Amino acid sequence: MYMGRDKNNPSIIYINYQIRSNGKKINIFDRVNQIKKDIKVLLPEIEDDKLISMFSHMRRYYEGKLHYGRRTNPENWDKKQDLTEAEKLIYDYLLKNKLNPSTTYRWMLTCRVPADIKSNLIEGRLSYKKP
Repeated sequence: MYMGRDKNNPSIIYINYQIRSNGKKINIFDRVNQIKKDIKVLLPEIEDDKLISMFSHMRRYYEGKLHYGRRTNPENWDKKQDLTEAEKLIYDYLLKNKLNPSTTYRWMLTCRVPADIKSNLIEGRLSYKKP
């Protein structure tokens, strides 16, 4: 979900729940469900709760910041951590389908909202208006 301003009334901030895929706007929740289904075909033993932590690892690996230990310790900066076999399969799937691991991780986090908020977003009834 992304926030943007109304072009006609800049005091209104709306929440955009759609993303572009192949030049068309689609619902972010539908896109995440499609990614999860594809991953279930690749690795059926992976649970949904485990997916977010795996996507976090892939995101840090993609950014080149997946290290052992604390990041504030300069000795740990050279100790890179590798992905597990399951994470490597999903990482390859993301890159083959032209999906950025960082963006996909944010989409996964976005889709963890409660069902009532999700339905309000889909119907366009949720916005933030400045007083």
